[in-house]
Amino acid sequence: MLVLFKENISLRPYNTFHIDVSAKRFVTIRTLEDIQGIIKKGHILRRTLVIGGGSNILFTQDYPGLVVYNRIGGITLFKEEGDKVILDVGSGVTWDRFVQYCVDHGYYGAENLSYIPGTVGAAPIQNIGAYGAQVSDIILSITGVDFRTGTKRIFLREDCDFGYRRSIFQLAPDTYLNTSVRFRLSTQPTLNTSYPALANELKKIKNPGPEDVRNAVIRIRRRKLPDPEQRGNAGSFFKNPFVEHSLWESLIKEFPEMPYHKYEDDKFKIPAAWLIEQCGWKGKQRGQCATWPSQPLVIVNLGKATGEEILDFARDIQKSVKKRFNILLAPEVRIV
Repeated sequence: MLVLFKENISLRPYNTFHIDVSAKRFVTIRTLEDIQGIIKKGHILRRTLVIGGGSNILFTQDYPGLVVYNRIGGITLFKEEGDKVILDVGSGVTWDRFVQYCVDHGYYGAENLSYIPGTVGAAPIQNIGAYGAQVSDIILSITGVDFRTGTKRIFLREDCDFGYRRSIFQLAPDTYLNTSVRFRLSTQPTLNTSYPALANELKKIKNPGPEDVRNAVIRIRRRKLPDPEQRGNAGSFFKNPFVEHSLWESLIKEFPEMPYHKYEDDKFKIPAAWLIEQCGWKGKQRGQCATWPSQPLVIVNLGKATGEEILDFARDIQKSVKKRFNILLAPEVRIV
């Protein structure tokens, strides 16, 4: 298939913040051969950015290089091993379409991650997670293409250094384009319903299945989070911070109501939403920027905000939390 390059194209339709910036060059790829051909012909620029759903990115200016829009599709049953199934999934497949596929076929393991925007290829980069699950729980391997050489490389799960919203792919962004992800799922009823909000949503359902969990997650997310089609946003703007024991100890004395979760390495995770709300930012609006009334971790574009305005708004939130709690919130959203 002929790969066509476009010049100076608006990226507004390709990012969920709806920021109207342009890309110097833009190309859509649909196969592994597409990206290998582009690399072989020397079309990869010094600055090259891969986007899928554009759901975890904030553009603050026009992009001066090449934007590669990933539409590599396909969901294939690779192997069955007893009560396990292995699926090969194209990196351009919409993430929630993949979750729906798993639920429709009775495959357990992805249902807690329902209704998360983005694509399959982007999911491992930040190790997406929700309601007690993260994508690294079900990943077997990832196939990527090196932009420098066009060669394929397979990353096994243990190669990826997965952690909370972390993976090896963040160390050198846009060095590899993930072309497919291999997942291991179960055909046996193995649900994770330990997360309190999810358990509460399912309490009236006897013997819930993966579809029940999926529907419950979707209901919760719709209640708490804005629809990007209606209000531009990229989901949670900040990561939940981890703090050392000494800081946690001083904070819990001053704020005994502070929620937290203790980890084995004597670190404590504190909800960023709680920190932001305590600083008075919940539902706060400034110009065309605001935090979502039911989830202050989400910054929304009310219509005509620029990327710079959203970034300034986010930085002021960071400053408030740092001043009151001595915690610097780290962005979960990629800023370009």
